[in-house]
Amino acid sequence: MGHILYSFKHCAFFAITFLALCGTSLFSSSITSAQAQTPKAEGFIETFEDVGFRTRWWFSDFDFGGDRFITGWRRQMAGVQMPVTKQAINGGELVLKLAPAPEEEQKAFFGAEVQRDALHHYGDYDVVMKAGSGTGVISSFFTYTGPHFGDPHHEIDVEIMGRRTDALYVNTFVDGEQSGGTYVPLGFDVAEEPTLFRFEWREDYVAWFVRGQEVHRLTSDDIVIPSVPGKLFMNIWNAAPRQEAWAGPVVYEQSTEARYYCVSYRPLGDPGQTCTDLVNPRP
Repeated sequence: MGHILYSFKHCAFFAITFLALCGTSLFSSSITSAQAQTPKAEGFIETFEDVGFRTRWWFSDFDFGGDRFITGWRRQMAGVQMPVTKQAINGGELVLKLAPAPEEEQKAFFGAEVQRDALHHYGDYDVVMKAGSGTGVISSFFTYTGPHFGDPHHEIDVEIMGRRTDALYVNTFVDGEQSGGTYVPLGFDVAEEPTLFRFEWREDYVAWFVRGQEVHRLTSDDIVIPSVPGKLFMNIWNAAPRQEAWAGPVVYEQSTEARYYCVSYRPLGDPGQTCTDLVNPRP
């Protein structure tokens, strides 16, 4: 998908972070100062096993993008169920829902999005998730920063298209330019079973892993590697008509959900535990 269309997906991320940092006055300080106040992320592992997760994550709750984005974020579309045991992980599960909005709403769908308000950089990023199904649906796990945070647009994606839940879509952006948008066949259905994904972000490469096996790699010989630290996101949403060539046509009556059982980030040099360690314990 072209970077202009793709930016519609992210233009609201600025609003929730800016409000969180600056209070109720959206224009009380500059984008640059909001970025400067954002802390550097430390390593973490999240299994959603206690109610305190809401203090560790921001939940989007607004509309944006006009007719160019047909999903509105609603806080009530995200929640945690506990306890569960999936893929050797004991904890809760973050459920992000997508459903038709009431007729009186401006948006056709209500979806869910959460983010960690910190800057994540080189390291290992893990998620155990089960994707939503349905043509036009996108379930995601990714790093992002952009002009809304006073930065150039840099991004690394793990995305599952609801029309192709047997494939992983990998993708990067640098300075607003997309590189490496590729489907990786999996041979199983991510909408049916929780699956461990990882991407390793280094100065000279990005590599994606599924169930502990490397499935795709982009090096500095192939593309310009993202280099600007970003926030960490998970969301589920429906593509707008102009995005159907990428995500498929939307079925306006459909509801679905994505489930997340574990999320972790391990900066370079950090010996901390990851979701991969829980699913595939170290010897």
